[in-house]
Amino acid sequence: MTAKDDAFAGVEKVYVEFRDLIAMLPDEAYSEVFAGDWDLDRILAHMAGWYRELAPEFAKIVAGNPTPSGTWQDFDAWNAKFAAATQHGMAALDDFDMAFHEFYAAAKAIPDEQWGTGADGKPLPVPALFESLVTEHTAEHRPDIERWLSGR
Repeated sequence: MTAKDDAFAGVEKVYVEFRDLIAMLPDEAYSEVFAGDWDLDRILAHMAGWYRELAPEFAKIVAGNPTPSGTWQDFDAWNAKFAAATQHGMAALDDFDMAFHEFYAAAKAIPDEQWGTGADGKPLPVPALFESLVTEHTAEHRPDIERWLSGR
């Protein structure tokens, strides 16, 4: 397998496992607040928002024109923007799925040589963005969701 194949296999596993946690919930469960003042609807909107915001970044990185560092540093403002687009119940999950697949497709279109590690052993920018946004971001929210689900 190539580095790109490995990255996609890992991300697909994280996505499927995360989605499987919540896919069978009834619509009304999505509006139960459990993470501060956020419910599942808002968490999914927030995650979908980041997928949509960063999907075009892959092509910018490859073209040598990445978005300037610091653009996304005001996480609270970005998160509020994404949460404002919240849909409810299964519509929230459908929107999350659509955004994930847009992000996934944008990454998939990037040539194989843009994947892997650099001479310093660190991931190249494309796989770093791809894996961190899915794997690390999902890992950030999953414990809250699991605690909430275990108490339902």
